[in-house]
Amino acid sequence: MSLNVEVLEPCVTEYASSFYGSTDRKEQTLRQSEARYRSFFENAVVGLFQATIKGRLLMANPMLAHICGYPSPAELTNTAINLKEQLYLEPGRHGELIHLLQQQKAVWKFESQVRRCDGSVIWICENVRAICDATGLLIGYEGTLEDITHRVQAEAALQASLQKEKQLKSQLVSMVSHELRSALTVIAAASSLLKLHSQKMTAEARHKYFDKIAESVKNTTELIEGFLTVSKTEKESVKLKPVPLDLPIFCLEVWQDVQTVTKATHSLEFADTCCRGTVLADKTLLRQLLLNLLLNAAKYSPEGSPVYLELAGTNSEIILRVKDMGIGIPPEDREHLFEVFHRAQNASTFAGTGLGLVIVKRAVDLHGGKISVDSELGAGTTFTVTLPVIGSCIGAPRQGAG
Repeated sequence: MSLNVEVLEPCVTEYASSFYGSTDRKEQTLRQSEARYRSFFENAVVGLFQATIKGRLLMANPMLAHICGYPSPAELTNTAINLKEQLYLEPGRHGELIHLLQQQKAVWKFESQVRRCDGSVIWICENVRAICDATGLLIGYEGTLEDITHRVQAEAALQASLQKEKQLKSQLVSMVSHELRSALTVIAAASSLLKLHSQKMTAEARHKYFDKIAESVKNTTELIEGFLTVSKTEKESVKLKPVPLDLPIFCLEVWQDVQTVTKATHSLEFADTCCRGTVLADKTLLRQLLLNLLLNAAKYSPEGSPVYLELAGTNSEIILRVKDMGIGIPPEDREHLFEVFHRAQNASTFAGTGLGLVIVKRAVDLHGGKISVDSELGAGTTFTVTLPVIGSCIGAPRQGAG
């Protein structure tokens, strides 16, 4: 039997074309896959790597080089020949990773501190899988690496904040308990003496005990009001409630409150150079701010000495400056002035809760203002508060203010 060449040739040609065409498509598909993989590898937003179990880095992408502080992957792989000593800050950390891989073949969220090329320390998180030989023996590993420094720092800051809050709450309970117990003890003792011996006492003696009761009530009220103010201003929901205020009159009214509360013999030296008398401001917060500054000025100054209050500013800001001739603030205490319960070392003999300046600072912050302190031991203290005017000033500019 003979073959018909004319019939067979077209069939062979068609078969060959089909076969080789399929091979070309496979090669093209393979090249496209390789290109996609390389693009993914080089442009990944996480570090990609492959390493031996002895700690030799075999392969790294540009992001890993960037995280570790190297100019290129090549410099990283050529330099990082011993990861367990060059990379990990904690000795034995690389060994822990290898041990886990031997046990479970994959490790997730393995967090460690590592050194970058410049010596700086960062936190990383690795997700890796084991590479084994034909017998199942672990010979290396590969996976992803991320820089989680910011997250770790944020968590540490949160923990520190929670711990500080816990300590403050503990201090709060302790302080409130102590102050209330002390006040109630004084009130109970004075009341008992008045009840038992008032008929035998002179009018002056009775007034003395009544004054003690009134003083204890006043101190307790101040303590409670201080805590309520601090608690209220800590809430994010607190919003300014601006109202028109005649500042010169407002300042003098607050000083009258100071005189009523302290019964001190200080005189007020008031200077008004503000360009406008009436502005928009939160009356409650501004009163708390000014009241506490003036109370402190009177409290820490010698009897009969002047307290200076200056009101200044422009169309866009208010400046309040309170100056006294008192004991001054030690330099080491100035950076802690606005911390809850903190009191200067030289203020221990004066009554106080350590909340006044906290209230002042919260009021300043809520207004979006700033506060500065200038003090000299034995020569007095000056607090300067600058507050932006809320909205537009009301009323015409004043003439000859002063």
